[in-house]
Amino acid sequence: MLAVFDLDGTLLDSDSTALWLWDRARRSLPRLLAILLVAPVAIPMVIAPRTRRTGASILLWIATVGLDERELQDSCAAFASRFQAGALPLRWRRQGVETLEGHFARGDEVVVVTAAPTVLAQSLIGPLDRPIVVLGTSLKRQAGGWVADVHCRHQRKCQALAEAGHGPRWAYAYTDSLDDLPLLRGADAPMIVGCGKAARRRLGRARLPNGRAMAW
Repeated sequence: MLAVFDLDGTLLDSDSTALWLWDRARRSLPRLLAILLVAPVAIPMVIAPRTRRTGASILLWIATVGLDERELQDSCAAFASRFQAGALPLRWRRQGVETLEGHFARGDEVVVVTAAPTVLAQSLIGPLDRPIVVLGTSLKRQAGGWVADVHCRHQRKCQALAEAGHGPRWAYAYTDSLDDLPLLRGADAPMIVGCGKAARRRLGRARLPNGRAMAW
């Protein structure tokens, strides 16, 4: 059985990429000023699905300009270490991790597929010390910084699973976002998670005949 999990808002209680970018920006006055300058344009772009990749790339580039590949990896690893130490406003969702552990106990395969950069998601998930495959947004170097290459969201998450050899369907899918409707529709047991009322509202909007809302 294959269990597919979203990361931000599902296993984690916040947006890991936004926190990582802000953490980098606040440690550098030039980066911080640049982020604040472009935020009125970039943030609405991030919110809108059609311009999300471009808006995210603008913020990502500002936060990473000057970093080579090793320094990018080191930045993500340092962020993950601070997360593990409880020094960031980011936590694992207890029920999410318990559900993940339940799948391992039953011998299921687990994949995390996320819009977060793969390098960041791997750094956060690695300390769980479980054989979890991580599929995320790939990054590419551009003009001395890093931007999104293949943005792993919406239908692209299903494509990433297929390219990784998991085929067009999976047993379980867990997500808090209706942006993941293609992922949910590909699951035999689609689960929309979050606070009870919000999850039920999303389930109603999704119109999944076999879907369930889970409060966690």
